[in-house]
Amino acid sequence: MSENRKTVGYLLKTYPKLSETFILNEILELERQGVSLHLFSLRKPTDEKNHPDVAKVKASVTYIPTLLPDFNLQDLISLLKVHWQLLSQSPRQYWQALQFHLERPEKKRWNEFLQAGYLAATMQKLGLSHLQAHFANIPTATTEIAKIFGGFSYNIFAHAKDIYLTETEVLDRRIASAEFVLTCTGFNHRYLQSVSQNNTPIYLSYHGIDLTRFTSVFAKPKTEIPLILSVGRYCEKKGFPYLIQACQQLKKQGHKFQCDIVGYGPLQGELAQLIADLDVADVVSLAGKMTQDELVKIYQKSSIFVLPCQVMDNGDRDGIPNVLLEAMAMEIPVVSTDISGIGELVDSGKNGFLVPEKNPPALADALEKLLTQPELREQFGKAGRQRVLQQFSLERNIGEIRELFDRMLNLTVIPSQQPTIKFTEKVEVKV
Repeated sequence: MSENRKTVGYLLKTYPKLSETFILNEILELERQGVSLHLFSLRKPTDEKNHPDVAKVKASVTYIPTLLPDFNLQDLISLLKVHWQLLSQSPRQYWQALQFHLERPEKKRWNEFLQAGYLAATMQKLGLSHLQAHFANIPTATTEIAKIFGGFSYNIFAHAKDIYLTETEVLDRRIASAEFVLTCTGFNHRYLQSVSQNNTPIYLSYHGIDLTRFTSVFAKPKTEIPLILSVGRYCEKKGFPYLIQACQQLKKQGHKFQCDIVGYGPLQGELAQLIADLDVADVVSLAGKMTQDELVKIYQKSSIFVLPCQVMDNGDRDGIPNVLLEAMAMEIPVVSTDISGIGELVDSGKNGFLVPEKNPPALADALEKLLTQPELREQFGKAGRQRVLQQFSLERNIGEIRELFDRMLNLTVIPSQQPTIKFTEKVEVKV
C-alpha cells in the first residue's frame, strides 16, 4: 500500500477563505492529531487578507484548473488534456461518467464535469483512496462525478445553504453515493435523515473551537461604554438591518453603547446607507474584514455579542455560527434568533437570549436587559463558556472525525478513547 493511501483528500470550493475559519481550524486540528491531508480547491482565493494560521497548514494544495468565474484558455487546455488521458485509459469508465453527468436532473455545469476528471486523475496520481467534500453542493457534485472516473470513496461534510438549496432528490442521490455524511447541527441531522432514502450513516459533528485561543476575559471597567459586537458576512441571512434598527431604538431610549459590525460582503453599501438613514452613525459602525487574531482583540473589549440570523425565502440559513461559539467561550453574553441549530447552543434565559427572527423590537428588548444588568451579563457569560466546554471542544469533536477517517483508511485507531460519534437510526421527522 502506498504511504499516500493513508492521506485523506480534502475538497473545498475555495481555499483559503477568510469567512471559513471553521474549516481552517478543522484542518489544523486534524493535522495536530496526526491525520495527513492533501487539499484540493475548485477556485483560487480572492480575499485580500488571510488568517495567519493558514501558514501553519502542512498539507499541500492542488488548485484544480477552472473555467469559472472567468474563462481561461490555459485552464481549458489543462482540463482537456487530462480528459483525453482518461478517455484513452478507460473509454468505458469515461463514458459512464459522461452519461451520469448528462442524465443528472439538476443544472448541468460542464465545469463540474471537467474539474471532476482532473480531481479523479490527481487522486489516482497521488495514490489517495478517500476524499472529504466540504459542502453538499458544488464540491460534492464534482466529487460524485470524479468517483465514477476514479473509483475512490468519499464523505460529505454538509453545513447550511448547501443542504437547503439543493433539491431533495439530488441530495438523496449524493448521500447514497457517499460512505458517510457529517453535518454540524442536530437540526441539519434530522433534515438529512428525513431526505435520505438509503442506509448511508449520517453523523452529527459539531464544529469545535480552540479553547486555548478563546479564553475568558469578562472583567471590564465599570465606566466603559458597553460595546455590542456582531460578526458575519454582510449578506441577507445574517439579519444586520434588524440589528441596526434595534440600535436606533436603543439610542432613542437614551442608552449609552457602541455597536461594531465586523465583516464584509455584498450588502456593505446598503448597510452603510441604512446607518445614515436611521441617524445611528454615532453608535453603529461597519468595522470591515478582520483576521481571527484581530477579532480576538475585539472580543476582549466586547460586553455583548449579537447575531440576528434569519431564514431566507429560498431556505438558506445559518447552522450554528462559529462566532457565537467564540463569543460564548470568551464569556460574552449572546443574543441571537431561534432558528436552525442555534438553540442547540444558546439556552435562552440561561446562557443568552434567543428572539424571533426579523424582529427589531424584540432584539432591542433583549439587548436592553443586558445593557442595564451587568450581573446578568456576567451570569450568561459564565454559563455560555461552560456550554461550549461541554460540547464544542475542537480537540474532542475533531477527534471523532479522525476516528472515522482512520476506519476508512484501515488504520489503527489511536487508543485515546472509544469512538464517540454514534449512528442514529433513521426516524420520521417533520422539518
